[in-house]
Amino acid sequence: MKLLARAVLPVAAGAFLLAGCTSSQNGTASPAGSESSAPASGGSSSADPGSATTTSLEPCTLLTAADVGTYNTFGEAKEEKLGKARVCRYQHRTASASDEGMSINVAIRDDAPLASVNDTGNGVKDLEVNGRKAKEASGNAPLGCTVALGVGDQARVDVNVTAVATIEKACQVAEDVATKIVEPKLPKG
Repeated sequence: MKLLARAVLPVAAGAFLLAGCTSSQNGTASPAGSESSAPASGGSSSADPGSATTTSLEPCTLLTAADVGTYNTFGEAKEEKLGKARVCRYQHRTASASDEGMSINVAIRDDAPLASVNDTGNGVKDLEVNGRKAKEASGNAPLGCTVALGVGDQARVDVNVTAVATIEKACQVAEDVATKIVEPKLPKG
């Protein structure tokens, strides 16, 4: 029975997805690449709420040096790929051993839905950031906090803060960065 379910489920899901392609949409047709009079993606849309994607986003445009400058003095952005995530990382420049460290990162996860946020030690709690579904996970080792912002049904963007004195501070900064800086730059829908 399990084998049959494994075989039928992908076919049924594919049929369901294809059925969504046959619906009509109001508006004016225009050739690909031309400008349209449709509203910009910055506003909310009544279209399929799961259709937004992250594939065209670049991590260091979601979080810039000017953005993180209000939290401390950071070195140059380091853009990298960690697993399947595209990451932009800023590390605080400490002047002495008594300086508090801080790392602020944004990770774009094109194929990791919001439901896949991992418990890093202190549970996963549901949040809402500017009307967008989100989750928060914090942990003691390493000390830090992640605010994950859902984008469509299959992707998310994580704001992660580590190397601070307390989890509370890490979550405060992560929530602030997610709310004021990253979420407004994400596609709606």
